[in-house]
Amino acid sequence: MNQIFSLFIPKDRTFQPLFETGAKNLINISEALVLYLRSKDQSVKDRLSKEIKNMEAVGDKATNTIYDELNNNFIVPFDRQDVHALATSIDDIADEILSILTKIELYQLIDFKEPIVKFAEIICKMCTILSVSINEIKDFKNKQIIIDICTDIKQLENKADRLYEQSISILFESEFDAITLIRQSEVLALFEKTADKCGDLAITIETIFLKNA
Repeated sequence: MNQIFSLFIPKDRTFQPLFETGAKNLINISEALVLYLRSKDQSVKDRLSKEIKNMEAVGDKATNTIYDELNNNFIVPFDRQDVHALATSIDDIADEILSILTKIELYQLIDFKEPIVKFAEIICKMCTILSVSINEIKDFKNKQIIIDICTDIKQLENKADRLYEQSISILFESEFDAITLIRQSEVLALFEKTADKCGDLAITIETIFLKNA
């Protein structure tokens, strides 16, 4: 029935490009974070830090534009609450990545343990996979792809949870400076929160597909 109704709905040329801009931005910002954590060159870190902050601003602009279009457009590609939820979920991930960078710079953390780099790589992979699913929203044809992607995201989220638990355990066993312990545990908690936000976005996308496919 939804497919029949979709024949009479004008092709979305407003919201989908903005969703895809946000999705591409997630890939770019998560890749930049990985490079930042891997780099030993402070000048490279400074450049990547500026890029991450600029990309987060790009994401904010896309999200705010979606909110404005929701208020100004009578016709939307799917339920208004779902449009808002999707835009917000995309923006939340970019916000959390910026929070990670901000905390790292605030605490002047330089030497990153391998689990932190692995965390960033997991989040980057999640963002890349989620971008594919966001691109599929334009026509709601490839339901199986969405099912597979949500399964992959859940597995990566579980992997991030295990990595967090292992990292915290190792940190408390090996770090004897209380301030350093607190700072590193806060950064690890932000990584886990970001992975959870990726999981939330996958659920939002799956819900939209179930309603419209």
